[in-house]
Amino acid sequence: MLRGEDGAGFHIRADRHRHFTTLYAAGALDYGSAPLLKEQADVALRATDHPRLVIDLTEVTFCDSTGYGVLMYALTRVRRLTGSLVLVGLSAAMRNRLSRLGVAELFDTRRTVEEAKKVFPGTT
Repeated sequence: MLRGEDGAGFHIRADRHRHFTTLYAAGALDYGSAPLLKEQADVALRATDHPRLVIDLTEVTFCDSTGYGVLMYALTRVRRLTGSLVLVGLSAAMRNRLSRLGVAELFDTRRTVEEAKKVFPGTT
């Protein structure tokens, strides 16, 4: 399990499972904290040839354009590596913003990590 904090209250925890990694983010995902999420996503994506990544945003209280940029970055990296990315726990505001940005349909989203696990073969 990896942990990280940005000093302003945003923190992230990574749990590696047999078939996927879950990043649990909490706090404001913004210009100051987005690099931490990007760094942890990179670590998770380098850990395997065909990465399966779940990003749990249930406890994210705010997300600015930098945060959405990191989510797009993670999606792009995962696709290049022929992996899978699932976003969990998006607030209504985050769903709305992704829709307004025209990228909502690019993301696989689930309500819970338990639901996200079912997306990956061999994890149920």
